[in-house]
Amino acid sequence: MKVKKIRIGSVIKGIFLVLIVLISVYPIIWTLVNSFRTNTQILSTFRVIPEQFDFSNYISILKEKTIITSFGNSVLVTGGTMVLTAAFSMMAAFVLSSYRFKGASVVYLLFTMGIFIPGATTMGMIYKLLQSFHLLGTRTGIVLLYTSGRMAISIFLLVSFMKAIPESVKEAALLDGCTPGQLFTRIIVPLTRNGLMIVLILTFINVWNDYVWSMILLPSASKRTLTVALAFFKGEFFTDYGLLSACVIVGLLPIVVAYVFMQDKIINGMAASAVKG
Repeated sequence: MKVKKIRIGSVIKGIFLVLIVLISVYPIIWTLVNSFRTNTQILSTFRVIPEQFDFSNYISILKEKTIITSFGNSVLVTGGTMVLTAAFSMMAAFVLSSYRFKGASVVYLLFTMGIFIPGATTMGMIYKLLQSFHLLGTRTGIVLLYTSGRMAISIFLLVSFMKAIPESVKEAALLDGCTPGQLFTRIIVPLTRNGLMIVLILTFINVWNDYVWSMILLPSASKRTLTVALAFFKGEFFTDYGLLSACVIVGLLPIVVAYVFMQDKIINGMAASAVKG
């Protein structure tokens, strides 16, 4: 019977990966545990498992009007950004990948250059721009900002997916009488749905977790998103860490749910979809 040799490199690699997982998961577990504990318990003892599963902090969230309003603002802003980003980036990627016209490569280059521009360098200009259009402090303004910010990476990803579609598929559809609009809605969109899902998930995570832009452009308490509201939830002299932990878990839950239900869309390739079609 042959005995497999255990390589030292594999063992070190395994230990390193386990440490990365523990470092990544530990803050979430710690926050989850504290969400079931009172402020006194959190400050007095450290526990990996709560004394009891007390849902009073989660019940208190339902009574906090500020948190409920901020959660609704996050849903509106994130949802609006996802819809606009998906619509505009899909149409732009379709034109750039399917049509050859003068300056197409330049237009594509200008779009992709936006990936490398740090958002911090444009804060002053964007602030003045939204102010001049009377969009400062409005959900519409920040949705348009997020949409423009996500267009570069979204178009880059979708163009790659659309270019992988065989030209013969497009030509066959046109020969069968499809108009450019029908080609887009009936052929391109279904075959690039995995790429679209990636764009939607990345947009959702990016916008839902954003703090800086929401803090600057939505100063009104009634229009704050959840991330900003959590920062203001901490008092000057007293902080209810149990309630704050519960709020963090509630804010994290949509991201976890979205990933669990859509991870297969990220993993699956567009080529598999084309073969099945």
